[in-house]
Amino acid sequence: MKKLISYCTISATAIFGLYFIQPSFTATANDVNQIYKDTCELCHGPDGKGTEAGKQFGVPNFADPDYQRSRTDEQMKESMTKGTKNPNYVPLGDLGVDLSHLDALVQIVRGFGG
Repeated sequence: MKKLISYCTISATAIFGLYFIQPSFTATANDVNQIYKDTCELCHGPDGKGTEAGKQFGVPNFADPDYQRSRTDEQMKESMTKGTKNPNYVPLGDLGVDLSHLDALVQIVRGFGG
């Protein structure tokens, strides 16, 4: 019985670990759109307005002009790297994202503003 529990624990840990490092496997250095899709879209949505789950977690609507005006590029990058007041947000570095892509990710967010 102990062996069965150990095997299940190891399997669950491996699957859980692969879920969080998966973006680094799928995103190439030049494909920032894929980084957004892999790490941001689940909550922020493909249009930046927020998915239903994301809205429940309190994500901002990136398409809202008021949101766009309220944040500088530097503030966005700081949120991406250090996190936000939202306890559900995971900084991109913790998700395996190469932080050299921050400027391009900010441009994606800015693009939702029209």
